[in-house]
This record gives sequence, structure tokens and C-alpha cells, in this order.
Amino acid sequence: RITNLVNVHRIQFFVISAGVFVALNTAMYGIYGWDFVDETYLYHISRKDHRHNYSMWFLPIYLQFYSPASAAMSLASFLPQALVVGALGLAFGGDLYFAAFTQTFAFVAYNKVCTAQYFMWYICLLPVVWPHSSLRLMPWGLVLVAAWFGSQGLYLQQAYRLEFLGENTFTLLWAAGAVIFAANNWILYRIIGSQQISPLFAPTATASSTAKKLQ
Repeated sequence: RITNLVNVHRIQFFVISAGVFVALNTAMYGIYGWDFVDETYLYHISRKDHRHNYSMWFLPIYLQFYSPASAAMSLASFLPQALVVGALGLAFGGDLYFAAFTQTFAFVAYNKVCTAQYFMWYICLLPVVWPHSSLRLMPWGLVLVAAWFGSQGLYLQQAYRLEFLGENTFTLLWAAGAVIFAANNWILYRIIGSQQISPLFAPTATASSTAKKLQ
């Protein structure tokens, strides 16, 4: 089965991508030293962001901020994120653009820190995946958009009460974050179910079978 995943195009893509990645990182390490490694990669693994944001993780981290459990919780948050992002990559790797979209969408939804600017990471990929979707603006397109905006509006209402009115809405903020998380998972599920996979390279039997099972 592994041999079905390997072909000339994928080897070329891997070699070029890995070569550029290694070259740029080596150059930056040569200029900035260990600070580059720490600030670019290690910081995001151990980061503990206790300020309220769209992620459900903010409140547990906030409540345990000075506890040793906080660091373990910060690391544990990567597990579901890594599993989902990895599964989407395996399922839709043949369709590079759609894989990039679904993985980025899931990465943002499952991230321990989530703010509005993160949404642009996957919104910019919509124009290249939308033409291959059976979803139309009416009615399901508008339903998904309403769920996306509505869940954020629910959160922002509680954030306004906290920041501007001084009310203790931390529990409600966490609950609103849970609604956003559920809404994003449902939206991603609907998008995947309506997508016509369009391989960038020659399709393989393994990739096609895995994509059908996930759908």
C-alpha cells in the first residue's frame, strides 16, 4: 500500500519543498541562532495564552496558569489537533488545494489560541476549492455562513460584557467558545461531504479509498 503513495510527481514535490524549507531555516538559524528556533517553533509548543479568545482552551489554561498542570494542558492541546490535521492530510492529500484548506481550517478550529486574523489563513483558499463543491449559496451556503458568524457573535456578546461592562462572563465565554468549536466542526463536515475531489497529480487507489471512507 505504501508504494501507491509514492510517484515521481510526489517525490519531486517533496524534494523541492523540503529543500526550500531546510535552506530557509538554515539561513535564519545562521543569522539569528537559537533565538530563531525558540521563537519560531518551541515557543508555540510551550506557549500559555490565558487571555480570552475563541478557543475553548483559554479558560482551563487561565484557571491553572501558575500550576504545573498548565504546561501539561498546553502540550495536550496539540494531540487532537495533530490527529485531525494528520487524518485530513492522509485523506485528501491527492487534492493538494482541498487538503490545504481542510487542514488549515481544522488547525485553526482546534488550536489552543484562536483569534479573528487566523480565519484568513483558510478563507484565502476558498476561491480554489469552492468551484469543486456542490454547495450553493441557497440554502446551505447561507446556513453555513450564518452558523459561522452567529457563533462568533455569541462569543463577542459575552466578551463585550467582560471587557466593557466589567461583568464576570468567563464561564459563558467558554461555553460560547464550545459553540464556535462545534459550529466549525459541522461546517467542515458539510464542506467535506459536498466536495468533488480533484487530484492535482495522478490519483492513487489508496488516496481515493481513504477520501471516500472519511466522506
